[in-house]
Amino acid sequence: MNFYCLHEGFYEGVQLRLDQLKAACEKQRVEFVALNSLTADYSSLPTLTKNDLLYSCARGSQTLESILLNENVTTFYVKNPALNQAFSSTDWSILHDKANIPAPKTIYHLTDNRALLKKYIDYLGGFPLVIKVAGGTRGIGTIKIETWQNLISTVDYLATTNNSFIFRQFIQARSGCRLIVLGNEVIASADFAMNENDFRNAVVLSEVKYYARKYPETLKQLAVKAAHVANVEWAGVDFLEDENGNYLLLEINFPTGFSGLIDVCGVDIPEKMIAYLKDKAQRQ
Repeated sequence: MNFYCLHEGFYEGVQLRLDQLKAACEKQRVEFVALNSLTADYSSLPTLTKNDLLYSCARGSQTLESILLNENVTTFYVKNPALNQAFSSTDWSILHDKANIPAPKTIYHLTDNRALLKKYIDYLGGFPLVIKVAGGTRGIGTIKIETWQNLISTVDYLATTNNSFIFRQFIQARSGCRLIVLGNEVIASADFAMNENDFRNAVVLSEVKYYARKYPETLKQLAVKAAHVANVEWAGVDFLEDENGNYLLLEINFPTGFSGLIDVCGVDIPEKMIAYLKDKAQRQ
């Protein structure tokens, strides 16, 4: 049995994930095969079977994953898609809204129309509000807007770019909550401290500080539902806890980082990942 672990080059945290997943494969007696989509030989890629495990552990290897995907290979998808879904957190937010999972209010289309902007401000609860680029990661492309003047000058510029943006309600959060979903359960969970000097919390991964926390069963069930709605059985699901103790879904992350929670939560997350896929392959 082989575990094909895809990545596209190396950004912060990728090598550590690869090392941890490789060590987990050794414990589970599974052959670890790392494939860098930037250097892979596309003329001789393998045809994967149900006894092969496939996971893209970092962003950017969508094309390689699409080539390797088929209906038989064992993955973290609920149902294997024909191609890599390449969904952004924005696309998933639309699905989560349709599934009635509590989340910050969102307008899914940027406009510079002044009349619409005034309606949107009221709908989102006034200033501050957030503008976020679709498909962004680690908070890059997320802008906090404090005033009308700030809003119109920003949208006038953004409307000239080729990117898609959304407007979102700003939540004054008591804490951020990361729940790691695997299958039908949450296997690790922790608060992450809100950044005092930057409303975004994951621009520099090494600066994110986690604190183990057990959450209500209802929240864990919501996290599992959010992952499954997005057609994945493995994800990092992020909620914001507001000042009144309400939990609002911020986004799901697939693939997701997990290294920072292993010691904090006392859970061997990568070994659980490999064991889950191995068991799934044997059940199929």
